[in-house]
Amino acid sequence: MGLLDVFRKPPPVRCKGDLEDFIDTRSAFLIQKCVYEYSRARTGILSQKLFKEPAFLEALSRARWEGYPIALQYVTEMVEGVLRRYAPGRETDLFETLIESAVAVTGRYPVPEGFRNDFWERARGELEDTLRPVQVMPPKPVKDIPKGTYQRIVTVIPIHNTLMTPDHELIRNHLRSNLCRIHDDFIGRAEFASIVDSMLSDRPQVDLPAVARTERG
Repeated sequence: MGLLDVFRKPPPVRCKGDLEDFIDTRSAFLIQKCVYEYSRARTGILSQKLFKEPAFLEALSRARWEGYPIALQYVTEMVEGVLRRYAPGRETDLFETLIESAVAVTGRYPVPEGFRNDFWERARGELEDTLRPVQVMPPKPVKDIPKGTYQRIVTVIPIHNTLMTPDHELIRNHLRSNLCRIHDDFIGRAEFASIVDSMLSDRPQVDLPAVARTERG
């Protein structure tokens, strides 16, 4: 990174490819910040030694991969909540394309070392199952997106549960605050109409039944 890069404005998010890059990098940021920063803070003065131990570094890496699909779900849900209003009448099409994009992002990575061969297959299934109910509900406040599932991330952090029990709320709030930061970053960089046009340009429109249109407003 050059000196001037510090002052350079991040590139805009204009199209489907840009959006997939954003979802990928921000999901990785979200889970890495949570796993690494919490582990460093919780181990205190021991962290300098622990973070040099190969076994602990391997456990951190495993936690990062196990948590990445959950973070991917959070960021995708946040993005859908922002973009929904820019696709009037085509919310379902946009939602399906976003799920496809989130699934495509996981295809960028091989199965992490030490994981089952079907790791990504199972992660994609869980991702779709978790996101599907989002479509029929109003968008959640960003801070509430991790509310029901943050415990899944708690379980992957490589700190003994007896030490973590008092910190569950702290971990939830850490996820919430960083997801809000990612939301603000997206709002500042996204060209909403252009993204939606790119997402929907090659997708035939799906006509919702009259009852469904009425229920969704």
